[in-house]
Amino acid sequence: MKKIFIRFLFIAFLSINFSFTNIDKIKPEAKEVSVENIECKYGQCEATAKSTKKRCKHCVSEKGDSYCWQHK
Repeated sequence: MKKIFIRFLFIAFLSINFSFTNIDKIKPEAKEVSVENIECKYGQCEATAKSTKKRCKHCVSEKGDSYCWQHK
């Protein structure tokens, strides 16, 4: 009976420890986006340049668009 109880405690401890280690591994990544004040008729392009990691400065051409002519 003692052996069964000890095994149960050991398994319970492992399961609790395992659940806490999984929580620590799940972290959302924050993405910083710099928004500059550019006056556009329909809005600014939402694309980000790979080389500079800065937001595109072009304006979109039509209402409802998210990207400029270069990033479509």
